[in-house]
Amino acid sequence: MAASGIDPDIPVIETKLEEYKLSLRGKIRSFHTDPLHSAAYLGNLAHFLQQKRGPSGHILSQHGWNQSVHPVNEYKPFVYEYALSTQAGPKLTVYDKAEKYEATILDADDTEHNELVFLAGRPSAEWLCAVGARYQIDHRFFYQHLNFLPWGQKDWFTVPTLPSRARNVIRLCVPSILFMGERRYIGRDGLKDARRDSARRLRESLRNIQQSTVAEAGRSIVRRLSIHNGDILALEQEISICLVERKDHWTGKYRACSYGGLLTSVAVLVWTDSGQDTDFDFVPAPNTGHFAAVADRLEFCPVFFEKALLANAPFCQPPDAHSNHGARSKQPLSSLPGKYGHTLDWAQAASNPLSAIQEVFNFHAAAELQYLNMLDKLINEQISENESAQEKADISSILDFDYAKSILLRHHAHLQDLLEKLEIEFTRWNRSRPENQAVSQEILGTLKTDLVYLSNRLLSAISLCEAGRSAVMSNVSVQESQRSSHEAALVTGLTKATNRLTFIFLPLSFLTSVFGMNSRQLGQGTLSIWLWVSIALPLLAVCIVMVERGSYLRMVAGSWVGKIGDRISRSI
Repeated sequence: MAASGIDPDIPVIETKLEEYKLSLRGKIRSFHTDPLHSAAYLGNLAHFLQQKRGPSGHILSQHGWNQSVHPVNEYKPFVYEYALSTQAGPKLTVYDKAEKYEATILDADDTEHNELVFLAGRPSAEWLCAVGARYQIDHRFFYQHLNFLPWGQKDWFTVPTLPSRARNVIRLCVPSILFMGERRYIGRDGLKDARRDSARRLRESLRNIQQSTVAEAGRSIVRRLSIHNGDILALEQEISICLVERKDHWTGKYRACSYGGLLTSVAVLVWTDSGQDTDFDFVPAPNTGHFAAVADRLEFCPVFFEKALLANAPFCQPPDAHSNHGARSKQPLSSLPGKYGHTLDWAQAASNPLSAIQEVFNFHAAAELQYLNMLDKLINEQISENESAQEKADISSILDFDYAKSILLRHHAHLQDLLEKLEIEFTRWNRSRPENQAVSQEILGTLKTDLVYLSNRLLSAISLCEAGRSAVMSNVSVQESQRSSHEAALVTGLTKATNRLTFIFLPLSFLTSVFGMNSRQLGQGTLSIWLWVSIALPLLAVCIVMVERGSYLRMVAGSWVGKIGDRISRSI
């Protein structure tokens, strides 16, 4: 449901928003006086938060108001706020305008329940300031989620940061599979051109995010896009999860618990890259020959992570009679903020943030598994293709295995980091009562089991890529050996032909030379032909001995030289 408007104390709200902005600016300005403890690397984030809102949500620049690409009446939801209760189900409030959400800043200290808050898609300065002021978010959380942006300043290599400086923050990389209509073949040169054009479009889209207006907030962010063949794309997005302690509940104050301790109130912020797009313009699909106008044929592969089929509670909603069954599948991750919790026990989620984010991890694991299954299938198909055409092995197919391997290595490193992060953050995120600690341990064990399984599957797929690459290299080596043998056979044939010609023409040449000599016997000179015989026969004998016994002669000569050298050294 949409949030109702509130008439707040406007000056107080503006003061809180300005205080949140200035708190970051002061840390940045200390760079020249105290660079060791400065936060100057957050300079461009501070500049982004300082952007002033103009008429109709445009941004004020040096040249005036930048016009928004999208009409202002197309505001998209950016904040999904779940008010959690152990007595009843969660209450969802959706905010699509920053002005309405700013009115809730005054109520932050009076909140009597834990909250699960989703931020969806591209931000704007107004939205980040409002969320940050309401929950007093550490600015580094926003910076870490937006670190991929080409800010334009010098890169000081501050991301990823140390675990001790990223407390209560967990990041997930979520892949999504896109189908491009009918199956078609595309050569490797076509794939190379498509990947190059896609990378260019992705860079352009990331630069545009820095100029996001209020009206553009809530649109999707794409961090990476991979092209595997002529009919499948895959994009990667991230989810950043932050635990905010507000001194009471999860979100902040302290209150007495029934077991005699203090229970901290918290808000869990889940920022997803996926927004509520009604088109596929946010996908930086290539526009090269084979992919021209491909955006009109794109369709997302669903992500499946339903409850056990034998569970008593329903795990899905009945289909809407007015739904458009002919429409293309929307982005699965975009449905998570508004339809969250179908697999959760909300009573546990209301009291333990680890339970509240369990479904996020389940979605991530399911998306990762389906993407891994797709890569595994493509790798096996490539291996089978190479095995069926061993006599025509193409060394350029190694590039396909290297491309898939680089993706697998990146995902494996992410899962390993995530496993370590869960171990470190478990004690901070586990807020369950003593009698429910076994449930928390079970949740952690389930999450780790899935991540370890996926990590092992990724290692197997990496080994498969290496095996396929080795097979291609082996086939190419065999082909080179066969080609060399064929060339050697050609050389041998040519040598035999040359020998035949030599065998024929050498006697003729010999006779011609003999009868062309100026000898007395042939009536053409005064010298005897026997003089030529007496010189030619010894010379021929010497040549034959040197050719046939040359190695032996060199050995004997070397022995003699050594003996002579020894005698000379003794005499000296």
